[in-house]
Amino acid sequence: MARIMPIMAGMNETLQKFEKRVAVVGVGLIGGSIAAAIRKRHPDCEVVGIGRSRERLQAAMDAGILTDWAEDLSTEMLQKCLVVVICLPVHLIADVVRSIAGKGGPELLITDAGSVKASICQQVSEDKTAEGMFVGAHPIAGGELGGFENADADLFVDRVCVLAGCSDQDEASEQRLRRAARFWNGIGCQTVTMTADEHDRVLALTSHLPHLMAAVTATVVGPDNLALTGTGFRDATRIAAGDAALWKEILIGNSVRVVEAISAAQALLADYKAAMEEKNGEKIQNLLQAASSCRAKLPHST
Repeated sequence: MARIMPIMAGMNETLQKFEKRVAVVGVGLIGGSIAAAIRKRHPDCEVVGIGRSRERLQAAMDAGILTDWAEDLSTEMLQKCLVVVICLPVHLIADVVRSIAGKGGPELLITDAGSVKASICQQVSEDKTAEGMFVGAHPIAGGELGGFENADADLFVDRVCVLAGCSDQDEASEQRLRRAARFWNGIGCQTVTMTADEHDRVLALTSHLPHLMAAVTATVVGPDNLALTGTGFRDATRIAAGDAALWKEILIGNSVRVVEAISAAQALLADYKAAMEEKNGEKIQNLLQAASSCRAKLPHST
């Protein structure tokens, strides 16, 4: 199960130990928000953006999110960068980790922001050099609008970031984990450690299944009935507006656990269906009350 990192640094300690140079690969909403959070809290830290579009990288630099940019991480640059954060679609992350590790200096820490962890860790662990530099991470924050234009320097404040080391626990891996925690703490996150498999099991329930349920609800209602929807529909389907190509890769990357979550949802829907077919008001109320009680325990719920 998850455990809170034992090095939840105070602000002064985090500021003193924060990295001097960070490269962000993929300057979209998450990558842009990471860069913006660093620039706001650690103005002396250099933030280099890496991406395919020179125009968009320059625009992000003009907006003050980056201090520099490049289209690729060269060996020379990787000898200077202390942390690389990969903010790409989940199916691309492992290959980029392995490519970077082959060119990185001995002090390099590689982390990511992917919402699937087991498949990434499995692929990274095939390369022992990459495994020795990588700490998988998932900051649980985001939004349905992409692009650095929607970046938020406070997106990660008090949000959980799961850290999932891919190598066996030893002194070196523990030090990498602590360093990764200081980095994510330094932009506002509360860090929690989990195994990659446990992360994927839980996130299938807390993130991936809700996205599917929102998509199902939006599709079942259909465009012809939208005029009669209210705030409940908008709240329940907001995340269905997310990038379909991005979510396709997330769902495929965690397909086993997501299928398990779908099966659990189907079983519960079958209970609701049976109760309504039987016109069993007590059972319907009990099912709804159980959901209401669970929702009420959500931190900061309204």
